[in-house]
Amino acid sequence: MAALKETIHLFLRRPTPKDALVLKDLWKNEKIREFLGGTLLDDVIAEKIIALQAHWDRYEFGLWSVWKKDLECLIGLCGLHHTQDGLELSYLFFPEYWGQGLGKEAACASLNYGFTVLKQDAIISITQEANLRSCRLLEAIGMKPIHKFKRFNALQCLYKVHQEGYLKRKNNLKNICKE
Repeated sequence: MAALKETIHLFLRRPTPKDALVLKDLWKNEKIREFLGGTLLDDVIAEKIIALQAHWDRYEFGLWSVWKKDLECLIGLCGLHHTQDGLELSYLFFPEYWGQGLGKEAACASLNYGFTVLKQDAIISITQEANLRSCRLLEAIGMKPIHKFKRFNALQCLYKVHQEGYLKRKNNLKNICKE
């Protein structure tokens, strides 16, 4: 498998049309979409997949397909993308892979890519304050909550990490950021 990025347990690469057949189920899963406004219709999912590919075409990076090496299966999406709020870390993983540290591993790989390859000064992530699992993940990888606001009829929390602080702290994250 041609991976753009590889970690101890994961391959991360640009999504392919074949991946999209599996990835569409991320947006249809009620458990995944609990804090993301609910499940999406097929036409909206098709637009998201087009937007995901358009981001890659324009910027030459974006959300990666995340593959678990030992099972050779697609487990989710994770990566960086431009939003109205800044360069944002986003992720969606199938629930059967939650709680195994794989989200943290993919998120760290994304931050490392953003700071070392893209040379970004800061990266953000936004999650619902009620999504405690996501808040814990972001804090575990060194992101700090800096602002709360209402969006999509829910209280959101904007997290941020700066390059200098992350790279200094990265050595302490080795047990989480396994590359």
